[in-house]
Formats: sequence, structure tokens, C-alpha cells
Amino acid sequence: MFKKVLSSKKYWMSTAYIGLGFIIIFSVIEHFMHYNGLAVASFINDKIANGNWIKYTVSRIVGGLLYGMIMAYYFELRKRKSNR
Repeated sequence: MFKKVLSSKKYWMSTAYIGLGFIIIFSVIEHFMHYNGLAVASFINDKIANGNWIKYTVSRIVGGLLYGMIMAYYFELRKRKSNR
């Protein structure tokens, strides 16, 4: 079952959409919790200007991909089991 799910194109599309949604929602929530509002200048100074943009971007992509893979697998597996 694991191999069938991973070879499905629909699984990877779901992974991309769920991961992208996670990245956006997580980044917005973290931004508002860390900066107590919309502080674009502080964000740019902390995350981009100091050279931390690579670490910030890679951590978002890896986190979104992992979350997307786990959740998409769960949804796909649940859907396949209900179709039996």
C-alpha cells in the first residue's frame, strides 16, 4: 500500500498544496507571534539582511514538505481504505 500511495501523482499534488499551505500559515503565525504585528522592516533585518535567508528558506521548505507528505499520506490512505 505504501508504494502505491507514493507512486500516485495525486499524492504528490496533495503534498505540494498541503505543504505550501503549511508554510504560509506557519510563517504568518510565527511572524505575528515574534514581532507582535506586521513589522516588515524588522523581519527583513532579522531574516534576510543578516544572511539568515538561506536557513530560513530551507527550514520552511523542508518543514512544509515533511508536513505535506505526512498529511497527504494520511488522507490518501484513509481514502483508499474507505473505497474498499
